Amino acid sequence: MKTLFKKLGKVIKNHPVEAFFLLATGICYLTLFPAIYMVPHDAGLFGILGFYLGKAGVYSPVIAGITITRITNPGPPKVNFIRRLKISVPVWIIAIIVNIAGLKLTAPAGVSMTGLILLSIPVALLPAWVISSAFSGSESIRDMLSTLIRPKGKFVYYLIALMTFPIVMVTGAVITNIISGEAWFPVIPRPGSLLVKVLINFFLVIYFDGGINEESGWRGFGQKRLQSVYSPLVSAILLWVFMVIWHIPNDCIQYQNGGYIMVRIVLYFFITILFTWVYNRTNGSILPVIIFHASMNSMNPLMGVFPITTASNVLLIGSAVLVLITDHMWRKLPGDHPAVFPETDQDKGQDPGILT
Repeated sequence: MKTLFKKLGKVIKNHPVEAFFLLATGICYLTLFPAIYMVPHDAGLFGILGFYLGKAGVYSPVIAGITITRITNPGPPKVNFIRRLKISVPVWIIAIIVNIAGLKLTAPAGVSMTGLILLSIPVALLPAWVISSAFSGSESIRDMLSTLIRPKGKFVYYLIALMTFPIVMVTGAVITNIISGEAWFPVIPRPGSLLVKVLINFFLVIYFDGGINEESGWRGFGQKRLQSVYSPLVSAILLWVFMVIWHIPNDCIQYQNGGYIMVRIVLYFFITILFTWVYNRTNGSILPVIIFHASMNSMNPLMGVFPITTASNVLLIGSAVLVLITDHMWRKLPGDHPAVFPETDQDKGQDPGILT
């Protein structure tokens, strides 16, 4: 058994990206498919189990990234317990509040606050664990997650990450209304309530639904290592393929009424280009990509007022093509770029292990 684990560890060290993708996808499929199809969500304890399986499943990219990083670059995992507690407890409390607010948006009337608190306490440990891991005793784990709490890059790119999707959606809807002869801006019913929903969704995505849980793995582990071998464009293409496969359990539900090809296969490719660009422009910083992801997903409550139109799709694709051309994303980044995984003495002479 010891020999088997030793051989497995060697394979993972030689093929870290493939191992990362397989582990992330394996965890995702083993948790989300049961949560979606095998566990009835209206059946008491089974519903609670499905809730927790779903939360664990969407955290699989960062779980896989931390796991593979620890295997490929073992180091002392210990850090001062009090220091880690000072970091994790505030994050845990904020995450509990965010999760409760998210549950309140969809919970049926009459659900007790006590029940929502009890549901939220365990799942809030996930973002607390990831963010506190940025202070891990393992240097490799710290390097992977450091930009969660010490972001880099110019402020303008954070602003771009925050505002791109709202501007694209609103502008696209306005253009469509002008062409069709309708009022430029539709009447927004209960704008205050709508704004609250958008803000709750924004922070829900940051903590649980695509931000810390996904981008810490896709960018902090995957893109950084891919770009040590490939150009940003090729890295984005490979990540797009990985993420399309990873999202299949979610997409079986989300796109059961159609739209899968247009959104996930076509638009998501260009969205991945934009995410790649933001990550590189901020010197390999995870936080702005998390903000970008949260800004994109938090627009869902606005769909009834500013629906996705052909014009907004054209604007989105045009933005991706523009940054692709202006940044020459087909050219490989220099080895000392902060968004490129550095080659260490331990890595030299090894198989790159990235789809080769």
